[in-house]
Amino acid sequence: MRKILLLLPALLALTTVVAVAESTRDQLRRLVERCLGPERAMDCPALVADRDPGDEADCRKTTQIWEKSAEFVIIRDLKECGCPGSFRHGLAMPLTYVSGVEAGDLPEGIWQLAWDAARGRFADPATVALAVNSRLQRSQDQLHVHIVELVDGARSRFAPGYSVHLADLNHVWAAAKALAREKDLRDYGVLVTQTPEGGFTLLVTDGDRWHSPEGLYTRYRCQ
Repeated sequence: MRKILLLLPALLALTTVVAVAESTRDQLRRLVERCLGPERAMDCPALVADRDPGDEADCRKTTQIWEKSAEFVIIRDLKECGCPGSFRHGLAMPLTYVSGVEAGDLPEGIWQLAWDAARGRFADPATVALAVNSRLQRSQDQLHVHIVELVDGARSRFAPGYSVHLADLNHVWAAAKALAREKDLRDYGVLVTQTPEGGFTLLVTDGDRWHSPEGLYTRYRCQ
């Protein structure tokens, strides 16, 4: 009995740590459900029309909406906080719960909305990248498309055979799933960029946590 009593505090501490760790993966989902719908909870971050990257502490307490439709919302990523005004990083998300690339019914419309938002905020569309990390690579279990810029030389490092050309953004998820299945990737990331000839390049990466398309090919942080 004494051994059991001694073990209880340790088990309770472990349970608390696990619960906290799991809850951090729900921050975007909670933001969407509680703060970006028609009814806002009292403790939601303040909504702002413009960004103030210079004041990092205040920036992290606010949410800036880039675009919003009946199905999706695009917000400023917190990675913009503390960065110069030339740096942009947005997140496009469905207004309903969708876990990520492994979900069964992924919304195709999110890609065009994300691209349209990017065109109004990045000087050169040829540098824009739309990226979704795999299940292992992501930190949040609410589907989100990163709207960022490619790093220099990114296209030359795309793995041969892991990309396809798309005429438009109407069937990105379907094409990504088909390519991942062809390459026997059970978990995968997705990157979409515009091609100089017109249309788009869709790239899939394996789901290894070190092979994030956001981390490998984009300027996702200003530093």
